[in-house]
Amino acid sequence: MSTKGTNTKQNIIDASMQLFSKKGYLAITMKDICDCCGLSRGGLYRHFSSTKEIFIAMLDRDIDDDRNAVKRAISQRVPAKVIFEHYLAHERNAIFSDNKGLFFATHEFAFVESEQRAYFDKRVELSVELLSILFRYGQETGEFKNFDVSVVAMHIIYFFDGLKTSSSVLTITEEIVDQQLNIIKEMVI
Repeated sequence: MSTKGTNTKQNIIDASMQLFSKKGYLAITMKDICDCCGLSRGGLYRHFSSTKEIFIAMLDRDIDDDRNAVKRAISQRVPAKVIFEHYLAHERNAIFSDNKGLFFATHEFAFVESEQRAYFDKRVELSVELLSILFRYGQETGEFKNFDVSVVAMHIIYFFDGLKTSSSVLTITEEIVDQQLNIIKEMVI
């Protein structure tokens, strides 16, 4: 795909992310996305055939960006503690971001598009694998405690998923989040 086409696709995903975050998955139509992006129907359908396809592309980009960032940092020998602190800060920021409704929309998507359940299982598996890679790296460098990396990684993934989803409907204070992050750090560092 040309650079212009790639940029248009990324702009569609970015605009859609804002819409899904504000209105949820079910409420957004292709017309809403056309209007938000300033594209004709043909222009939008040249890149995506449905809101479902856009939502999956958005989720794929998110996990790919995370995986690439962690793997790049490890290859550059960035200390594991620094990578983990960055990861925790990223997750903390997500809880309080203007896009926090996106996490609820993600669960809505998984519920409505039941054939996508295997896709979500794979996302969790990839996330656990990524944290496990980071934890093994930290154990090898002596920065992290000895623990079962996959069990702790799974705990953290599910913990953040629950907290981010809840943040769209509950009042969660920074103090509560920071207390929980300190518990996670004590498990790892």
